[in-house]
Amino acid sequence: MKAAVIPDHDLSRMLLDSLSTGVFGLDRSGRFTFLNRAAIRLFGFTAPERVLGKESHALTCHANDLGIRYSESDCPIYRVIATGRVLESATDTFRRTDGSPFFAQVHAAPLFDDIGDVCGAVVAVEDITERLLRERTLAQYKAVFEASRDAIVLHDQRVIIHCNPATIALFNARTRNDLVGGHPGGFSPAFQPDGRASREAADTYVRQALTEGSVAYEWLYQALDGHIFPSEVMLSRVDLPEGPILQAVIRDVTERQMAERALRRSESELAAAQEIAHLGNWVWEIKGGAITWSDEVYRIFGIEPGGFSPTFADFLRMVHPADREPVRKAVDKAVDGLSEYDLEHRILRADGSQRIVHERGRIVQDSTGQPVRMRGTVQDITERRSLEDQLRYERNLGDTVLEGLPAIFFLLDTKRNLVRWNRNLEEVTGATAEEIRAAHALDFVDPVDRERVAEAISTTLREGSAEIDAGLVAPNGSIVPYFFTGNRVTLDGQTFLVGFGVDLSERRRLEEELERQAAHDHLTGLYNRWKFEEALELEMERTRRYGATFSLIMFDIDHFKRVNDRHGHDAGDTALRKMADLVRHQIRRTDVLARWGGEEFMLLLSETGLDDALQLAEATRRRVGDAEFPDAGRLTISLGLTEHKPGETMSNLLKRVDAALYQAKERGRDCTVAL
Repeated sequence: MKAAVIPDHDLSRMLLDSLSTGVFGLDRSGRFTFLNRAAIRLFGFTAPERVLGKESHALTCHANDLGIRYSESDCPIYRVIATGRVLESATDTFRRTDGSPFFAQVHAAPLFDDIGDVCGAVVAVEDITERLLRERTLAQYKAVFEASRDAIVLHDQRVIIHCNPATIALFNARTRNDLVGGHPGGFSPAFQPDGRASREAADTYVRQALTEGSVAYEWLYQALDGHIFPSEVMLSRVDLPEGPILQAVIRDVTERQMAERALRRSESELAAAQEIAHLGNWVWEIKGGAITWSDEVYRIFGIEPGGFSPTFADFLRMVHPADREPVRKAVDKAVDGLSEYDLEHRILRADGSQRIVHERGRIVQDSTGQPVRMRGTVQDITERRSLEDQLRYERNLGDTVLEGLPAIFFLLDTKRNLVRWNRNLEEVTGATAEEIRAAHALDFVDPVDRERVAEAISTTLREGSAEIDAGLVAPNGSIVPYFFTGNRVTLDGQTFLVGFGVDLSERRRLEEELERQAAHDHLTGLYNRWKFEEALELEMERTRRYGATFSLIMFDIDHFKRVNDRHGHDAGDTALRKMADLVRHQIRRTDVLARWGGEEFMLLLSETGLDDALQLAEATRRRVGDAEFPDAGRLTISLGLTEHKPGETMSNLLKRVDAALYQAKERGRDCTVAL
C-alpha cells in the first residue's frame, strides 16, 4: 500500500499548528493572512476566519513593556513591513480579546515578492508573562531579603545556609560566616523558659514547619556577645526544585515586652480608678486656706484617702498648669460675689495622669456678709468628655481617613455617577468637585480602557467585587496607571460600588530599576557577568542562524593591585569607572561592554572579524595608555581577543579568549594577543 502524500501547503499548516509559539502572517497593510492555533489561543480569537483580512494592530492592542500602546507608525511589527528589516527580539505587551494583558517575546521577519518588494511579514509571539513574573518576584524577594529590618535565616534541618544583614546585626556577628554552618537551635541558651532543651525544641519546630508548612513561636536567642533576648519566630517551609528548605523570620521583641508590661500596669491602674465614685464633696475655709475632702475627692485626685490635709495652695498645684489662672480667677469672682463657681478644668494626679473635673461651689457668708467658706462638689468627667470626643471623632473619622488615604476613594451609584470621593481623585484628574459631580465615572478613564472598566463596574454590582488595571487621564493629558478594586455595598437600603485606586507608577518604576540593577555592575554601570553571558548566548544563536561572525576581547588593567595598595580602594574604584568610560566611547552602539570581574572587562564585537577586532583592540590599548587616571596616573591594559568559530560552545570560546589574555600578560603586558 502506498503511503499517503501530504501536499506541501498542508504539511506547512500541520507544522505551524503543532508549534506552541503563536505565529501569524500579515500583508503589506498589516492585515492578518494566516494564524496558527497557538496564535488564536494566545489572543483569545474564536476562529481564524473572524480575523483574517482584518487589521492586526487594533485587534492585538500592541504596546511596549510598560503597557503604553504603540501608534501604527511606532509599532515594531509595522516597522518590519515598512523597512524590510528583521525584528530579532523584542519584549512587548499585547491584550487578548477579553482585555487581559500578557508579556510576549516578539520576532518578526519581512516577506518579499518575486521582484524583491516587501509584501508582508511573518510574526512569532511567545507568551513570557509567567517567566517575567518569576524573574521579578525573585528580584523583589532578594531586595526584600537584603533590606528587611527583621532577621531572615535560611536553613535545612541541620545547618544555617544563608542569612540577611539584619541577622548579622541582631546576633552581633562580624560576617555571615560567623552564623552560616551552625545548627538552627545553636544560637540559643541551653534551655528555653518552658524547660525544654533548645536544640530538641528547635528540631520539633523544624519538623512541624516541614509537615504543616509554617509555625510561629516565641524563642530565646543568645547573641555572639552572650546577651540573651526574647524573639518571635515565623518558621516556614520553602519548596525548591532540589528539595525543601526552611525560612525563619526573627524579630527581637525585648522592647515590645517591656512596653506590654508597662501597658498592663497602666490598664490595671485605670481599671481601679474606674471603680471608685466619680463625685466628691469638699469645704474650703477661705481665711485659713484649709480644705476638707471626702474620700471620693481624694480618689479623684489619685491620693490615698486621708493621706494628707490639703490646702488651697495644694489644690492649685494639682491643677494643670495651663488651667491654674482660669481656676484662680473663677474662685476670686465667686468670693467677690460676681459669679457662681462653676467650671471644668484639668488636674494632674500624683501618678502623673491627667483627669478632667467639673467643679461647682457656693460661698457661705457670716452674719456681716463676709465670705468665710466655700462648699462644693467635684465630679470626674473624664469618661464623659472622652465619650463626647469619641462621638465627634467617629463623625469625622470617615472624612479624615478617606482624605488621608494615599489611594483614590470613590463611591458610585447604580447609574455610574460619582456620589462621593476623596481629594486624591480631584488632584489626579485636575477636576473640581462640581465637574466630578456633573460627570460620568468613565469620563476620567483612558478611552482605551473605558469598555473594560464599564464591564468591571457591571461585574462588581452584579457579583459583589472586581479588580482591574486601568489608566486615568491627568490634567496634562498623560495616562496614569492605576490598580482599582471595587466592592458592592448597601447603605440605607441602596446599592453602591465603593472603590479604591492605587497609583502603579512608582511600582512600575521600581520594577524597571530592579531589572536594571540585576543586569548592571553597580560600580561602573556596565553589564555584569550574568548579563554579558546572556548577550553572548544570544549573539551565538544569531550567528548560528544567519551565518555571521563576531569577536571577543578580554582585557584587564596591568598591575591594578598597585593602584589599590598605593592609592587606596577609592582610587581603584575611580580608575575602574574611568576605564569603563574610555572604552565605552571607543566602541559602537551594537557592541557589548561588561565588567567581567575585579579589573577584568569583556567586549563583544558583533559582525566583526579577527582583523577588525585587532585594530579596535590596539586603538583601545593606545587610548587607555594616553589617558590620565585621577590619583593613579598612567595605566596600561593587556588584551586577548579571538573570533568565534562555527559550532563551538560558549565555554570553549571563553577559554580561548582567556588564554589569549594570559599570553598577553606573559609577553610583558601592555599588548594584544589574538588566538
